[in-house]
Amino acid sequence: MKIMNKWDLLKRSDVACYRQERDVLVNGDRRWITQLHYAFQDDNYLYLLMDYYIGGDLLSLLSKFPDGLPPHIAIFYIAEMIMAVNSVHSLGYIHRDIKPDNMLLNISGHILLGDFGSCLKLREDGTVSCSVAVGTPDYLSPEILLAVEDHTLSYGVECDWWSLGACTFEMFFGHPPFYADSVVETYGKIIHYKEHFTFPPSATEVPQEALNFISSLICERDTRLGRGGLQEFQNHPLFAGLDWEGLRDSSPPYIPESDGATDTSNFDVVEDHLTEMISGGGETLSDVEDTSPLGVNLPFVGYSYTYRDDDRANVWGIRKNECECKKRPTQDTQNMSHGDCLGQNLDSTLLTDLRNALQNEIETRETLNTEINFLKTANQSLARRLYEADQLNAELQSKISMMEGQMRERPSIVEEERDVHFSPRRHEICNQKYEPISRTRQLDSCIPSYCHPLVTPVHRHMLLFSRIPKPHTSWVGYLLLCSINWSHCVPRPLCSL
Repeated sequence: MKIMNKWDLLKRSDVACYRQERDVLVNGDRRWITQLHYAFQDDNYLYLLMDYYIGGDLLSLLSKFPDGLPPHIAIFYIAEMIMAVNSVHSLGYIHRDIKPDNMLLNISGHILLGDFGSCLKLREDGTVSCSVAVGTPDYLSPEILLAVEDHTLSYGVECDWWSLGACTFEMFFGHPPFYADSVVETYGKIIHYKEHFTFPPSATEVPQEALNFISSLICERDTRLGRGGLQEFQNHPLFAGLDWEGLRDSSPPYIPESDGATDTSNFDVVEDHLTEMISGGGETLSDVEDTSPLGVNLPFVGYSYTYRDDDRANVWGIRKNECECKKRPTQDTQNMSHGDCLGQNLDSTLLTDLRNALQNEIETRETLNTEINFLKTANQSLARRLYEADQLNAELQSKISMMEGQMRERPSIVEEERDVHFSPRRHEICNQKYEPISRTRQLDSCIPSYCHPLVTPVHRHMLLFSRIPKPHTSWVGYLLLCSINWSHCVPRPLCSL
């Protein structure tokens, strides 16, 4: 089972090819690619359920031969790898991650190509454009690396054939052709392969046809073997005498050892991180549901798939349907004609097809209902937020209108205050009848009106005697203090006081 985090796939949408992987597994040639039984999903993960191949992978086989595989074993598996890669190309896809780890061995020792998570669908011109280096460093082609630097560059199926050449080199010599201590150094060797590609001294023990085959793949893309199709490989001297048509039905030169269907001894089993991943090892869609964009699940609609039970391929080869009357012969079936038996078999097959089609429709409807419910919930949440925003906007608009009204009234208020606090009061003339209220009041009432034009704005407040506090001073002292500003006035009130 392969489990993929939906949120992680969406964040890596430029390199995540989950849809292409599912399509290749569904439509690919089951003789050469891993068998898919189910594709399904839940709120946070995608699942692919495939056959388990107890033979391990080609990398495990290479570990048993540190100095390289014997030539007859290597040639057989190179031929099956060619058939597997060509089956992907025939669908209109490129794999982009051809390596020994992805070549699985079934119980009989035949190869099946797996891990299509880097697949891309070819355009009408037979190329793709991608600015990300996808794949395993030791097996990447130079055109993939150059496309990272120059986004205008494109490449096609020839990148897979380069990877096949790197795998072939490793099968004969025990190590990849551009191995280095760091990824950057490996990339540098691949880009400048003309300066770094050489055969080791042990090449004298390798057939010359194999060396020529490797050189025809580790070369310029325009002259690389395989650009003209499968026929170019079938005509190569390395495969002279090989029965390509009967390759799958032949006996492999290596049969994996196993103790049963659940044996894992042919794999390098690593620590299981499944529980950690499911229980919180990574952020999921449920964790970001409130902040995720609307319709975030739409890319996964229609992902589910169920493989038909009839005509299925398993790890032991192709199992073909037999007529039910031949499997369980009875007196009635013995009297049947071959045509009646065939008609019964066709009716049974048609019924099975209809049931499977109905099941697929039900699953699709359930998936669409889930997406519709999700969209309804998201729309309700968005409508609620919009309503709250409208209410807040109305409140702010009301406050703004009130403040604008206050601002319009403010100038008149200021003018009134200015008239009250700064304009000198015009009292009666000094020779009016004296009202003995208080000496301060008398002084305030005796300010002559003809002194107003001579009063400056700075001294205007000095004339408002009754409005200036006079703590701890007598009215006479206060009068003397203020009289310095009366230099332009005739002090008749002072004389009268």
